[in-house]
Amino acid sequence: MTFLRPLILASIVAVVAAPATAQVEALTLSNITVTRYESLPNIDPKMAMPCCARHTYESGGDYDFIYIDADFAVAWSDDLDRIQIRSSHIGLQLPGETDTRQAWGRINYFPEIERGGSSISARRPRDFPAETAGAFLNQVFAVPAGATEATLVIGEGADAMQIPVDLAVPITEMPAAASFYDIKINGISTTSELTTEERISREEIEGRVVATIGTIVRMEVEINPSISTDTDAEPGENQTLFRNTAFGLVGPEGLPLVPIGRTVGESIRNDYSHSASWDGDEAGPTINLTLFFLGSGAAGDYQLYFYDQQVGGIAIE
Repeated sequence: MTFLRPLILASIVAVVAAPATAQVEALTLSNITVTRYESLPNIDPKMAMPCCARHTYESGGDYDFIYIDADFAVAWSDDLDRIQIRSSHIGLQLPGETDTRQAWGRINYFPEIERGGSSISARRPRDFPAETAGAFLNQVFAVPAGATEATLVIGEGADAMQIPVDLAVPITEMPAAASFYDIKINGISTTSELTTEERISREEIEGRVVATIGTIVRMEVEINPSISTDTDAEPGENQTLFRNTAFGLVGPEGLPLVPIGRTVGESIRNDYSHSASWDGDEAGPTINLTLFFLGSGAAGDYQLYFYDQQVGGIAIE
């Protein structure tokens, strides 16, 4: 059977290539927004510390960053139930350049930059054809500072979609993440230990978090998202997402405290995400979080940060 393998592989390639072409052909551009930046704040808490030691992507004098936010209508059919176009098949073609430029960043939840490009991915709605769904692209490219035009290329070869892109837009600044939320501090207190209880393998397991150095500072926070930050959300379908490590706390000594988590049921989790979803044009639901930090617990003023912006203050008497 060894001699059949090349034929089998060729058949597989042919089967894969045809749907890829059909996926590109099913896309129709419905909206595109192009934004230009000289620098972009990196608010990812896993790199540096947004409240107090900030990392910034800098384009330098010869380059600018271009953020392309493109929305597509999809011609779903009985034969097409999914769009999946790889990031390697998406590029920005500049005049005079042989190869397309690949995205170095993407935005899934505005305005957090994630490293690397992204695919265009969408699924046919369950209620098709009564319901439809779009596809979205949200990528960041580096281009020469003087570049004024380009072509967004989606797909491969002669069947690729080519979209003219006007790069002659003014340089602007990325809005702060805190501008999309109303955040209120409802209380602060200190303790030397916390109790936990969680169900693991049908067993109720108890535990404690004990501060062996410093003091645990407990903070009650209320968050109201004002708009959706999900870049792939359909109009009227809103969603936000952040982790407890988006919050930073600076104590009366002028130094940041160490985040140790948030309550999840009767337990505590660190670097834990929280999402909220809602429909319509109104602001989102109220989110109440209990956050824990490790510090001195000294009396004085404490400053709460959401990523890189101070959003409130409160004192421990």
